[in-house]
Amino acid sequence: MSALRVLVIVPAHNEAEQIAETIESLLEQTLPPTSIVVACDNCTDDTAAIAARYPVTVMETVDNTARKSGAMNQAWLAHGQGADFVLTMDADTTLATDTLEHLLVGLLDHRSRAAVCARYWAKEGTGLAWRLQRLEYARYDDTRELRGWRVQVASGAASLYRGSVLRSVVAKFDRPGPWDEHSLIEDYGLTLDMKTLGYEVRAAQGATVLTDTPATFKQLWQQRLRWGRGGVDECRKRGWTPATRRDLLAYVLFGFGLCMRLLWVVYVVLIIVLAAGFAFSLLGLIPIAVMWVERVTSAWRVPGRSWVDVTIAGTVLVEDAYGMFLETCTSVSIFKSLRSSQQVW
Repeated sequence: MSALRVLVIVPAHNEAEQIAETIESLLEQTLPPTSIVVACDNCTDDTAAIAARYPVTVMETVDNTARKSGAMNQAWLAHGQGADFVLTMDADTTLATDTLEHLLVGLLDHRSRAAVCARYWAKEGTGLAWRLQRLEYARYDDTRELRGWRVQVASGAASLYRGSVLRSVVAKFDRPGPWDEHSLIEDYGLTLDMKTLGYEVRAAQGATVLTDTPATFKQLWQQRLRWGRGGVDECRKRGWTPATRRDLLAYVLFGFGLCMRLLWVVYVVLIIVLAAGFAFSLLGLIPIAVMWVERVTSAWRVPGRSWVDVTIAGTVLVEDAYGMFLETCTSVSIFKSLRSSQQVW
């Protein structure tokens, strides 16, 4: 394993506050990478100067208008075309000391895998938006485990790719680098490209990272709108294929779930307005009880949980409102994608 060349690409735009912690987490790996490239993209702060204090390669992007995907492509073209494995990670993410080791094992033990991603948790923060995202990430992690660590996307937070597969993507789709510079969510686009070539992606059970989260609901709305719009656009431009059909069916299930939520609201209103009998309302409490148990147990598994996290989960209504917030964002994303072909960051 030590003879393998492992390149790390960290795209960074104005990450002076966090880039040192990110680099240090890479240098402390039990299985250190061969080289680390910090791709400073149109930075106006001290990101490059701080990164240069460490034994890493610091490069400035040139005439890049494609943001993260353009920065990663430039770094890959300059430093990564011959790498056996390429790890990409966000500049606001930190790795557990054995993350890279677990990611490598996840690829070396399964030849059919093109990429494995780390399990991600929210960094420490404050405020209701942070707590709700932290609970959301924990529940998503539960879902990954139930699905045998199959994932919809090799997360941009931290994913390890086979170098040979990245080169195959470039050759197959005839573009300068592995990441589609016309995609709003380049990690999902690359995942679909790899699936189109017949590969699979998974999460590595033992690999964990901590990642930053939007601090306000306004920032969260903008992030999820981009994620949602990008996801729908990627599926639309590919159509019904073996790589997209599971995700397209997920959108159908989303619509069904949204209808069920609306029916639930109507049901509650009918109970209150029409004063329906207790026997009728008691029947409706069964799914609430199941939901309550699931949410409390999920909150209990959150790393660093506090009584506030468990209380938020236990009240149900707070997280239910958060779920409606995310569903509204997804609905708006679908509408915007179907209404216009122009993508906006």
